[in-house]
Amino acid sequence: MRIAQIAAAGLVAAAVGGGWGPSAAGAAEAPWGSDVTEPATLLGRLHRAAMHEVQLGDLAQQSAGAPEVRQYGADLASDFRGVDQRIRSLASGLGIAESRLQVSRGENVVAMRQQNDAYSRLAGEHGPTFDRDFWVTVADAQVRESDLLAATATREPALTDLVTEMSRLYDRSSRRALEAATAKPAQAPTPAPAPAAAPGTADTDEQSD
Repeated sequence: MRIAQIAAAGLVAAAVGGGWGPSAAGAAEAPWGSDVTEPATLLGRLHRAAMHEVQLGDLAQQSAGAPEVRQYGADLASDFRGVDQRIRSLASGLGIAESRLQVSRGENVVAMRQQNDAYSRLAGEHGPTFDRDFWVTVADAQVRESDLLAATATREPALTDLVTEMSRLYDRSSRRALEAATAKPAQAPTPAPAPAAAPGTADTDEQSD
């Protein structure tokens, strides 16, 4: 059964946006790997992108110092767990075993190793150091994964609805991350100056002894 038939049957959510922007650059230069059109490989790449966001979100809940970073992580993990469930459901409807959503031939193993190294470094950090590096790691991952979405939509138009939903999540997450990363820390209010003593009253108690 073609993937378009599955999508038409309603296993992919309705589109929530339009346009995709420019398509990805040459396949050999793509950070996710070589140019492919097989639904299993395309869905596998989307699955791994979604799960990377889930892992980052879970890590933020465990290691972040600031409450807003922990909350962002919780929302990130929840959003992308939901979309990954849709990816798995779509794959199941196509008769694609979950094992085929794992790494396949043609992937950019160098980029994947770099991503894993960045995650491992982040996993060893806590508090303010984690918070600072977390925003950098999230921004880098979401830029690369957003490019993957555009390429996927052009390779298999029947995945457009799913990709549109993921694109919406990336856009919302990126905006929140940018706002949080650039927000100025709240400053303590400046205490009001003490009222000046009336002339001739200073040290009255000491003089009366």
